[in-house]
Amino acid sequence: MPPLQTTTTRDALVAEIRREILSGDLAPGTSLTEVGLAGRYEVARPTVRSALQELGRRHLVVSNGGRSPIVPVMTDEDVRDLFFVRRPLELEAVARIVADGRDLGAAEQRLEDLRRLPGDASWGERVETHTAFHIALIDCAGSARLSRVYPGLQEEMQLCLAQLHASYPGSQDLYREHRVLLDAIRSGSREDALAELNLHLDRALGKLSDVQQR
Repeated sequence: MPPLQTTTTRDALVAEIRREILSGDLAPGTSLTEVGLAGRYEVARPTVRSALQELGRRHLVVSNGGRSPIVPVMTDEDVRDLFFVRRPLELEAVARIVADGRDLGAAEQRLEDLRRLPGDASWGERVETHTAFHIALIDCAGSARLSRVYPGLQEEMQLCLAQLHASYPGSQDLYREHRVLLDAIRSGSREDALAELNLHLDRALGKLSDVQQR
């Protein structure tokens, strides 16, 4: 039996464009032309077209009135709507985790991954690891449906986080903020856990609003 192909050219292209978007290397509003991407990565245009379609399904590129798709420009209204959907899901998940005394080992491991990133890790790597923590935390709630829905929401959240590099100048800033959040959840106090999560979300929303106003 031949070995399984673990990564197709299309998948590798999706991963690379996604990395550039989430690291901020491809700025919001950047046009992504089939010809340009095909030449840059030395792949066929149908491969580029398929990759862009997949990125579109993940809301990481958007159509542009019949022209080449672009990296989304997240408006203040977009960001607030995203948090409007995100907040109740995370609050409900944390409330269940605390009420049921659910195991937080998976979230703890992802947080440790964030702590252990080297000092010269790219912002894109930090965003990815941060996202893995939030997804693991949601998974700890034990809701299969929530675990299916939430990762798609985080794809769009990463677009927002790509703009926040300047808000976390220290290599451990992102880790410390999430350490406080996880410790509050571990405390077993529903009131403390939900208060800290609300503060965490308010802080992120405030930073994003500041970016939008510049």
